[in-house]
Amino acid sequence: MHLNDAANLMTPAYLTILAKGFSMRSSGDLLIAERADDQFAAEGPVALLGVISLAEARGERWQATAEEITDFVEQFG
Repeated sequence: MHLNDAANLMTPAYLTILAKGFSMRSSGDLLIAERADDQFAAEGPVALLGVISLAEARGERWQATAEEITDFVEQFG
C-alpha cells in the first residue's frame, strides 16, 4: 500500500474517526473529535486522525522524553 497526505484522504479520515466512535464538529479553523471524556482537535481530518492515533498508541504519557526528542532531532534535524 502507498498513501500520501492529500485531499483524497480527507473523507476516509473523517469516516475512520466516526467509526472509532467519535462525534465531530468544527470550531473556527479547527475540527474537534469528542468521545466520552476524550477531546482532540486539529486543522483537518487527516491531522485529527493522527492526533487520535497518537493518543491511542501512547496514552496519557504521549509526550516525548528528552532522549526521544534528541533521537528525533539527530535523525531529522
